[in-house]
Amino acid sequence: MAKAIAVLGTASDVGKSLVAAGLCRLLTDDGFDVAPFKAQNMANQAGVTADGLEMPRAQILQAAACRKAPHVDMGPILLKPLTHTGAQVVVLGKALGVQEAATYFREGNPYRTVALQALERLRARHQVIVLEGAGSPVELNLMTRDLVNLVPARQAEASIVLVADIDRGGVFAQLLGTLDLLPSEDRARVCGLVVNRFRGDAALFEEGLRILEARTGLPVLALVPHLDHHLDEEDRPFRIPVDQPGPPDKLQVGAVLYPRVSNTEDLAPLLAEQDVHLTWITDPALARKMDLLLLPGSKATVGDLVHLTASGMAQALREATAQGAWCLGICGGYQMLGEELVDEARSEGGPERFPGLGLLPVITRFLNEKLTRQSEATSLWPEAGHRLSGYEIHHGRTALRHEWGEPLAEGDAAIGWRRERAAGAYFHGLLADDGWRCAFLNRVRQNRGFAPQPLRTADPLEARLQRWADHLRRSLRPGAWETLRQAVAP
Repeated sequence: MAKAIAVLGTASDVGKSLVAAGLCRLLTDDGFDVAPFKAQNMANQAGVTADGLEMPRAQILQAAACRKAPHVDMGPILLKPLTHTGAQVVVLGKALGVQEAATYFREGNPYRTVALQALERLRARHQVIVLEGAGSPVELNLMTRDLVNLVPARQAEASIVLVADIDRGGVFAQLLGTLDLLPSEDRARVCGLVVNRFRGDAALFEEGLRILEARTGLPVLALVPHLDHHLDEEDRPFRIPVDQPGPPDKLQVGAVLYPRVSNTEDLAPLLAEQDVHLTWITDPALARKMDLLLLPGSKATVGDLVHLTASGMAQALREATAQGAWCLGICGGYQMLGEELVDEARSEGGPERFPGLGLLPVITRFLNEKLTRQSEATSLWPEAGHRLSGYEIHHGRTALRHEWGEPLAEGDAAIGWRRERAAGAYFHGLLADDGWRCAFLNRVRQNRGFAPQPLRTADPLEARLQRWADHLRRSLRPGAWETLRQAVAP
């Protein structure tokens, strides 16, 4: 059976997903047959496999780091938060409905067996498994119900790498406290520490590293400097500024941030555009100053639209477009741009019926069955002939209410639609098509008084992933690679 390394963290959002992805790439390039695994992921960042199954984007990224196609065994359980206490449960790629936390986290959760069986299948097929934990492994009130951290690490007899985030402060308490609370059998399998997101002169923290090693008896495997990696992170939106206006000589592009925003990797290609200033938007006043407003995906489209309405953002979006701004919605954002959302299936975290923004002549009805697939289409607007490819994840089915405007691609409103300065589509990955993105932005530029720009190539995922892995490799301290390699050696 495969050897394993478990990447656990001192808390949520300390960088476990990317450290695991980096190790996946480094071990793969060293000749190992590697696969990622996370028993249960709570996140709204999801993707679709080639066979139409839904799984966490973090494990899709890690599979790419292993130079492998993603498989649902790598992320067998996905919880997609819908309300403060409920989430949609996706098991082995299929949505099973919405459960309240009190029901799901009962003793004897049946999905524990599903997750551990997936781990065993991976161990039988591969040489090395890189496991990722969730949050902290020493939440004392949750340890008896844990199926993400110590349970799979024990089953795989994994060596443990413990990751802490120095940028949030308290790195000594993070690491020493976590190690002190780990059960002795698990503490004995910790092979080293990673201090992540360091800013400043690393030489000034040498004494800190010596203190950590002396107090823990463990090597610090890496001091990882902060890097704008532009990669997916499982439980947070894509990292760009929030409510930050840009200089007047740049195209002002605002992505509307709502509570259940999802699949925010869609924004990454915009970073290739040198004349674009990209920011998240939560301030309605700032939304009115944008040249282009983007509405990303949402796991709770109706609930998020209710939030935008209550906050004044919905009215700001209408006013901004009336004053000349452009608007592009993707998946849930496309649904919001329509005239009405009808959620008889109650999958979208809000009332059964709710008015849309009214910028596109479409209506969306949400069904019990979720559509998950990889898709292709040929563009008709803003330029014909671009071969678009992406993936879809949605309960909604969108249809025309009025014959106003035109389709984005060959087909009808089920793919995408445009009317005046508003456009929407179901394709995640739409902006990754360099030609389509260039044509669309040039429409916006010319309409807003900016010069058209030449086609620019966005950094592909592979380039961003390799850049991160190389950064992690440079961060390893003397002897660290030997320690890691020994942990997975046959």
